[in-house]
Amino acid sequence: MRISGIMLSLLVVLAILPSVGNAIAAPSISIETSQNVYEYGDFLSIIVNVSEITGDNAIVHVIDPTERKVMLLNRPITTITSTFPSQHPFDSAIWKPGTYMLELEYSNQISSTQFTIDDSGKVTLPAWIRDVAKLWVTDQISAKEFSVAIEYMINVEIIKIPYTEVDGAVSATKIPEWVKNNAGWWAVGAINDTEFTLALQYLVKTGIITVNLDKI
Repeated sequence: MRISGIMLSLLVVLAILPSVGNAIAAPSISIETSQNVYEYGDFLSIIVNVSEITGDNAIVHVIDPTERKVMLLNRPITTITSTFPSQHPFDSAIWKPGTYMLELEYSNQISSTQFTIDDSGKVTLPAWIRDVAKLWVTDQISAKEFSVAIEYMINVEIIKIPYTEVDGAVSATKIPEWVKNNAGWWAVGAINDTEFTLALQYLVKTGIITVNLDKI
């Protein structure tokens, strides 16, 4: 009877040992950002720390202020501390002001952190508009085609235009040469986004570039 009891206890111990081993082997992980508060034009940098390299990928989801969750990155981990800098700055077309959560999944473990985007009034234009400006400056697209890109940025409030009466018949085919010069300087980084935006605001407010202002 005693032997049977010992054998049963041994079997129980053997059964739970694998789960205990897995619990002990689970790596500790953490995620952080280079800043707690970002402005438009800043670059997000994510730092992932793990106690053990398991061969798994680090998967990071971002949860926006409306609780919408999307995958931000899925990268292999090869060092205890890994830094993942963004290639593009924050802009208001994609990132709205508010608090965001980053959720890290790695080797069946989860960690999270938060950061805030503050709208300080700083203007940051999307990277693609620089390519469009280069096409316009080199006469590969027309002024009218360039105005379509401006219309998009106004309607998503990257560029904010106060209400103004604009003649819908105004043509966008004769934009002053100084504006094209500004676009060329901006495309090569000689002037910043805010300075170029002021020129675009002037074009719209004076009706030189005609856009659909219904959503403004």
